[in-house]
Amino acid sequence: MTDVELIERIRGSLLGGAAGDALGYAVEFITAEMIQDIYGPGGIRRYALAEGKAIISDDTQMTLFTAEGIVMGWNRAVAGGMAADMEVYVHDAYMNWLATQGYRTEGMWRQFSYLMQRPELFHQRAPGGTCLGALLSGRMGSLREPINNSKGCGGVMRVAPAGFVGAFGRRYDDAPEDAPLWQAAKIAAITHGHPMGYMSAAMLAEMLRLITLENGMTLEEIALSALEKTERLLGADEGPAGMSLHGLVRKAIALSHEEMDDLQAIRSLGEGWVGEEALAIALYCALKYQQDFPACLIAAVNHDGDSDSTGAIAGNILGAWLGAAGIPEEWITPLDVREAIETMAWQLHEVAKEQGL
Repeated sequence: MTDVELIERIRGSLLGGAAGDALGYAVEFITAEMIQDIYGPGGIRRYALAEGKAIISDDTQMTLFTAEGIVMGWNRAVAGGMAADMEVYVHDAYMNWLATQGYRTEGMWRQFSYLMQRPELFHQRAPGGTCLGALLSGRMGSLREPINNSKGCGGVMRVAPAGFVGAFGRRYDDAPEDAPLWQAAKIAAITHGHPMGYMSAAMLAEMLRLITLENGMTLEEIALSALEKTERLLGADEGPAGMSLHGLVRKAIALSHEEMDDLQAIRSLGEGWVGEEALAIALYCALKYQQDFPACLIAAVNHDGDSDSTGAIAGNILGAWLGAAGIPEEWITPLDVREAIETMAWQLHEVAKEQGL
């Protein structure tokens, strides 16, 4: 993998995720029938612009703060030779995000935060109640000490940056090839304690890692490999939760080969409010429209459920798969936080490059 290819994968994933988020944000809380009543029989097919801007939701906000937490933690590790684990810095970054939402007067290490200097991020964009409640609790959830039993999609929709970097911190007990998966699970567990709240996040990060490696695997093979590793490392045999992810991912793959109406297929996978459903819907859309970024996003948001999150995850996957060059410019230019996305993509790239990824 060349340096140029790596940054294009990272940029593609972050920009693609923001594009899917912005397209779906306008229709997040309405049914498919209502979407069609407003936007026509084909549903929403282009941004619902506000003053010429495509407005992102809390999904992209939190993705950016995930990235900044990773970057800040890595910089601390490099500067001091020792650092806390990655998820600790990401949790600190989420405290900054809480400040942008008006729930705190000050963030953590605010004076060092690039994102805290960006006024366009100081807007409430329908922040998820589970994320808010967990972060306001004064505790940091973990895999060993779950903070709740939520499997909402708020864990998976924000973890894409973890797919591009390795482990660091007090312990290096994660094998390099397993680090993105474990780190994504730990980051999701900060706010979502149910196995599906963090297993879907782990699988997404592993998919992005495999895409970045460019090892000749098809996107379907990548999904199956990521599912297998997620179940093997996070204990799918311990209960029905793992089988739920297993069944939905397998079903999404099968549906992507069928000539079925997208809305009908997505309805059979769920509405995307929980992690495993959101990932399955996004995967179905990415597999079915592997070379057509707009078609993927349009399918991913025109349904009855959590349209911005399913759009964001689909954009994370296909954006990484195609690279930033595979996203039409009209889907990038209007994004209201484009500069922040580009900056965090380059900073993540520097971390990945220094780690030798």
